[in-house]
Amino acid sequence: MNNKPLITLYTPGNKPELIEKASRFEPDGIIIDFEDAVPLNLKSEVRDNISKNIIPKLDITALVRVNSEKEFLENDLRAVTQKNIYGIALPMAESVAQVKFVDEIISDEEKKKGLENNSIKLLLLIETALGVIKCFDICSAAERVESIVFGSAEDGDLQRDLRSDWSIDGFELNYSRSRSLVEARAAKMPYVLDGAYGGIADLEGLRSECELSKRIGYDGRTLIHPSHIKIAREAYEPDPGEIEYYTRMVQVFEEAEKNGLAAITFENKMVDYAMYKKAKVFLDR
Repeated sequence: MNNKPLITLYTPGNKPELIEKASRFEPDGIIIDFEDAVPLNLKSEVRDNISKNIIPKLDITALVRVNSEKEFLENDLRAVTQKNIYGIALPMAESVAQVKFVDEIISDEEKKKGLENNSIKLLLLIETALGVIKCFDICSAAERVESIVFGSAEDGDLQRDLRSDWSIDGFELNYSRSRSLVEARAAKMPYVLDGAYGGIADLEGLRSECELSKRIGYDGRTLIHPSHIKIAREAYEPDPGEIEYYTRMVQVFEEAEKNGLAAITFENKMVDYAMYKKAKVFLDR
């Protein structure tokens, strides 16, 4: 269970039968949701059931989206910090103090349960205006922070906080989506995720938004329906033509370098070390 959760499927915590079925759809991971999918009066019951009866039997890369409210957060964190959990998704992440508080609780539970320090990863959900402008700081607040999930969902928390409209071409969220990506990259996050697409049956809309997200620089996203997995994976995977192009570029440049050249013309484009390094990074990914 060591796959990076690039294409990740939300599963409601109050429907454990869906958690058990999720692996058949072959996501890179699942996010068991304690937050929006669970009614307030069931949150404690769901937490107890998932932590005691489901997590110990998991055989898929799994995270838990905990509740951010004080009355639930600490209990959620302590219950789900277990060896079968890859990480924890923290909603409404927006302050260094908040991330450090979460990190301290997880660290305490890792120690109590004999887990390696920082073995439980933390993904920060960027769902407020403050979260966007503090993205670098909160990504840098704890070693276990591994990625962000940008809150791009239509009618979601970020859109509500910004008081913006929403469209498939992403104009209204473009600044926030781009700034969050830049700050996460500056904080050296190994991968960066976009948020869920709400149109369950709108597969063409999903494809369009995934392609937009990939062009900006995102590596994958969270999903709310199994039918979205194949389309999202196709959209975020590198184009075979790009792989072939950059493979040729690297080969030609390295041959030229052996002959004392560091700037060449390759297929009608100027290529120097900057372009060569970009090609190497692309191929390494």
